[in-house]
Order: sequence, then structure tokens, then C-alpha cells
Amino acid sequence: MNQIKALSLASAICAASFSSAVMPLPAFLGAPAQTQVTEVKHQKYRIELLVPEEGVFAGEEIDIEFRITDTTQKDELQEDLGIANVESSAVVTMPSMAGMPAQIPEIHREGIPGYYGMPLFFPHGGDYQISLKLKLPTGEMINAIFLILVQDERPAGSQPTPKPFWLKVLGFPANAAAGQPVDLKLRVIDHKTGFVQKDFQTVHEQKFHLLIASEDLGWFAHEHPTMAPDGTWTYRATFPANGKYFIYGDVAPTGKGSQILVSHVNIAKGPKPNWNTKWKANLGPVLVQGVNAKMRPIDLPVPIGKGTVVEIALTDTKGKAVLDTVPWLGAAGHLMILHRDGRTVVHSHPKEDEEATRLARLGKFRFTARFPKAGLYRAYAQFSHHGKIKTFGFGIDVR
Repeated sequence: MNQIKALSLASAICAASFSSAVMPLPAFLGAPAQTQVTEVKHQKYRIELLVPEEGVFAGEEIDIEFRITDTTQKDELQEDLGIANVESSAVVTMPSMAGMPAQIPEIHREGIPGYYGMPLFFPHGGDYQISLKLKLPTGEMINAIFLILVQDERPAGSQPTPKPFWLKVLGFPANAAAGQPVDLKLRVIDHKTGFVQKDFQTVHEQKFHLLIASEDLGWFAHEHPTMAPDGTWTYRATFPANGKYFIYGDVAPTGKGSQILVSHVNIAKGPKPNWNTKWKANLGPVLVQGVNAKMRPIDLPVPIGKGTVVEIALTDTKGKAVLDTVPWLGAAGHLMILHRDGRTVVHSHPKEDEEATRLARLGKFRFTARFPKAGLYRAYAQFSHHGKIKTFGFGIDVR
């Protein structure tokens, strides 16, 4: 999630006969001022992305408008003439996380000629790209690229708008006991319509990444349920101890982009946890089945609300680099970062470039990461090694 070079991209657009305007973002929540591309000019046409003055926040759906005008003509208010009846489509991506599924919003016309809106949802903060394809009534085609900086979720106590989807747990038994298998049944519900979502994109070889964590985050699992025709996902789970568990659905409803939905279940019976429920910062080494893993944040102190990189080095018990991991679920590794409150989750993968290949030959893997707020985080890294998925747990104290 490295900072997008907005000015460089704007220059590239200019070279293709466009011109772009960049504007500073307000410095709020302690974040430094950034730049974003919110205006594109093509010959006599101006396309403006109307970002709210307060900014855009992760974790909530927002309707963002854009305006298309003819700068050579004026309306009755002596403003540039808005162009009606434009056929348009949009693709929203996060360039720094190439594996994140694209969002394809449905664009609607607003009540004023030249104004159009699109509902958008951003799973976490960072730099996003909005690519518009426009067909004017004259038949002219315009491609416009915008860049916006999305802030992390609003501070606790504020009133965010509802997320577009929510995760429903079906009929979980009130007397569920630790150590006994139980069917965990889930549905993804469209918040606006109340309908069950049945169409999902395949992301890293699966349509549903099920993450389960104990309330203290000391126990973690990454599984993949199966979906019935009615949209019910089922996984036969065995919980190791009594207590509350967070249930995360990492999904991508078709055309809606990445979503991490949170629910919970309670295991009423059984023994108490046999792991340390009061974990603290620990970057390793962590030993799992003959492999040591150590985490190293590249930026110190670890930045808050900004893209960063963490490196995980794997060695055997003799200190030699582990070089024989194999891809799992379409990635060299997986890293899940969970805030202590259990509500903030980031799912990351190593980059796939020449530098990543070089580091892998040294037993090192670099993951893009983001820590939206201060506090203690639990990070779980997973690698496929010798036919087994090995999970390493770390603690990161971000201040």
C-alpha cells in the first residue's frame, strides 16, 4: 500500500492528451496532507470527481458524484454546461494491492444534467484509483482516471453509515461445546434489499475465506466453507475452548469489491483456553513444527493510518533459511492482522515482483500492511511447507 505518486500519474495522463488537477486533502485525524486527482480535462470537456469535504472513510458505503461539463458552453447560471445522457461505467481498484478484487459500481444519473453518482465501499484506508469510461451523446469516448485517499474508519463513538453487506449466523446452538464438531452456517445479506447474496468472485482460489479467532485473539483458524444453492455457507467447526469467537467472512460479492464482514458465536460449554489469553507484543522468533518465523516491520516506529511493509523471515532450527515453501491459495503466504478489539482486520499477501522473488530465495517474505489505529495487534502469518499449513502468531504494539 505504498503512496500513489499522484503527480506522476497525472503527468502520464497529460501525455495521452488529458490534463488532471490535484488537490490537497484536509489533514484530519492527525494525518498529513496528501494529494489526490479529482479533475480530468479532455479537449473541451471537464470531468470532476466530487469528493466530500470531510473526506472518505473506510468501512462504510458512500455515494460519490462526478460531473461532466462542456467548458465552451454555459447554462442559465453561467456555469459550464452539464452533459446529460452520458453512458458511463467505472472500475475501482487499489493499485498497491493488485490481488484485491475490483469494484464495479452501478452508476446512476442525478437530478441535475451532467451529474452522476456511484455507490462505493472501501474495505480499509489507503490510495484507490477510480477509472471511468464515458460515452458522450455525440459518440465521443473519454477515459478518466481519478485517485483518492481513503481514511481509516471513523473514530469510536461516531455514527458511520451501514456497510452494504452483513454476515448472519444461522441457528448456532446455544449449548455448543468445545471439542465437539458443530455446523457453522453463514449467510451474506445485502443490507439494502435484505436478500441473500449468492454471487461471489473467486479471490485467491476461494469465494469465501472464513477466519475464526477467539475473543482474546490467542487462537486463530483460516478455513473455507461450501455454499448451498440458497446462499448458505457451511463449515464443520470444532472450537478448542469455551468463550466468544469472532467470525470473519472475507468475501467479494460480484462487482462490489472486497468485504470483511464480522459476526460472532459463543461456545457455552467446555474447558477454558489452554493458551495465553493475555498475550503481548512479540515479533518472534515463533517456532511451529520445526520452522522459526520472525517478523520485522520495515518502518519504525510502525506508522498509524499509513501503508507500510512487514517482513517475515523463515528459518529452520539450525538458523538456515527455509526455501521450500510453496504457494497456497494463489499466494506465497497469507497475513491476517487483527486489532485487539477484534473489529479491524487486514488480509494481506506478499507482492509478486522481482524483489519478492529475490527475497523468497532468502526465506523472506514482505507483506503490505496497514494499522488504522493505535493499539495492540495480533498478526497471523501462514505458509505451506512440507504439505502442511503452518501458522505463526505475532503481537505488534502500535503507538
